[in-house]
Amino acid sequence: MKNIRFHLPVLALLVAVVYAAFGRILSTPLWNATDAQILCDAHVLSLDPTAMFAHGGFYFSQPLLNLVFLAEYRLFGLEPAGYIAVSLAIHAANAFVVYMLVNMLFPRQKMALLASILFAFGVGSYGRIFTSIHQLESLLLASFHLLVLYFFIRNDFRRDGRILSPLFALGLGLFLMTGLTKAASFSLVLTLMAYKVFFHGFRWRKVLSADIILFFVVAVAFHAAQSRLGYRGVTVFDEPTTFTNVTLLSVKNLFRYLNLMFFPLQSSALAEQLPFWIDWLYDARRVIRVFITMAVISYSFFGFVFGSRAIRFFIAFTYVTLLPFTAHSAGGAWLNLSHLYLTSLGFCVILAAGTVGTCNLLERRHWRRFAPYAVPLVFAVVSIIMTTWLDRRHRAIAARPEAVRMRAEMEATCLQIDQEPDRENP
Repeated sequence: MKNIRFHLPVLALLVAVVYAAFGRILSTPLWNATDAQILCDAHVLSLDPTAMFAHGGFYFSQPLLNLVFLAEYRLFGLEPAGYIAVSLAIHAANAFVVYMLVNMLFPRQKMALLASILFAFGVGSYGRIFTSIHQLESLLLASFHLLVLYFFIRNDFRRDGRILSPLFALGLGLFLMTGLTKAASFSLVLTLMAYKVFFHGFRWRKVLSADIILFFVVAVAFHAAQSRLGYRGVTVFDEPTTFTNVTLLSVKNLFRYLNLMFFPLQSSALAEQLPFWIDWLYDARRVIRVFITMAVISYSFFGFVFGSRAIRFFIAFTYVTLLPFTAHSAGGAWLNLSHLYLTSLGFCVILAAGTVGTCNLLERRHWRRFAPYAVPLVFAVVSIIMTTWLDRRHRAIAARPEAVRMRAEMEATCLQIDQEPDRENP
């Protein structure tokens, strides 16, 4: 507890960074049809909370997400600003967990602070996840993932991975919540396994210890239970395909997603509204992506060979956390930046490690030693610019007649639902 209080100023800083960078989206009107449906569902749940047990979310097959939306609806009603404010608060808390996790694994406070600030600015995922109410689901999933990782590793550091430990109990309890989404369950287990491998050096007695085995057993049990009782919708492809196609497309999309963290441009309506020089970059995207892919492969190889244990872990983390999102459509023509939210942690850590390490090498160069910080600064500015452009587009969509009509129909539907019991019992 004393350790947490020592780091509270960092939490305050991260909250300030998040709301300074993304606070303007709080005033954006409701523009998304999925968000309108979420609010209608929350209104129904407010009348009959037991209905949440029959509803599955995008990733969660459990009532937890609906319980959160119900609580938000009780506080904010049909106004989207409160929901977005909660999402930003969760993001700030996630950035703080990033700081604590990185500081524990390296441990270098300056590097941890830079990594968490970059994460707070949305570097690597570029703020898209904060612009919609329904993305709270992805934020919560990332929160559970980060907290499970933190408590599991902290228990390994302080209690030598013992099962009979409050830290392990906290981690397992959060994993039970996360476990109801099977793709994330196994990517989280693989992440924990990667930690064991890189920090215990292939000593199988340590790697296959009781704590990791218990997590794996729970993941398998949840997978079996969800297959029978949980969400039965399509989670990978909408149409039949072969295992070979899934594998090849997953590898292709894996590197396309990694490219997006460095070069976040793809064909979309947003790209049509960007300045001319962005069009030039977009036209050269194929050449740029080839060089980025070569750099990613090169860094990954040399990072695994020559990097520290923590660097190796975060490289593995980057790849593993992307796997559940690399085969969502057979065409793979468009990638969702929101899926990069958790993965961007690895990108931010690697960027922070390179920046701080280069700065240390230039220690005798006076003010010039701070020159490496220009690189993460550029990424932070790009993230803010992209979020600003995206928000402008959303405001334009919200002003369209169909969006105004959607909001009016949503309010009318909620009013009609309120009046139905009165018609049944005149």
